[in-house]
Amino acid sequence: MAAGIGIGLWLLLARELLGQWPARHQVSVHAHLILVGAVLQTILGTALWLFPRPPRSQRPRREVAGELAWWAITLGTAVRAAAEFHRADGPDWLRGAIVAGGIAQALGLVCGLLALRHRIRPAAVRSAPEDARAPSS
Repeated sequence: MAAGIGIGLWLLLARELLGQWPARHQVSVHAHLILVGAVLQTILGTALWLFPRPPRSQRPRREVAGELAWWAITLGTAVRAAAEFHRADGPDWLRGAIVAGGIAQALGLVCGLLALRHRIRPAAVRSAPEDARAPSS
């Protein structure tokens, strides 16, 4: 979040005070650091906190999907941000790094949704009152 705000401030100062319009890749870095790096992780983290853990008998041994989600989103965002920031004047191999970072971000989102899968479950089925179970004649 701090990196996204810092880059956004730097782009604003360069545009308004120096008259240098930012490269489109640098604008993308700012947007992805804020939207994916901070907002998406906040949403997934809040969802994991909001939905209670299942009982121990129904819980997997280790909740790997949540950890993978965090690592994939964090590393994917960092790689993508670094590559896109230098893309305008950098080598062509940065394109592959940008795509790899984007794929990691998408896989991180999928892992985050998989981590929520065990927590979102239907409400317990309540037993019907005795009167309702008896067949009517």
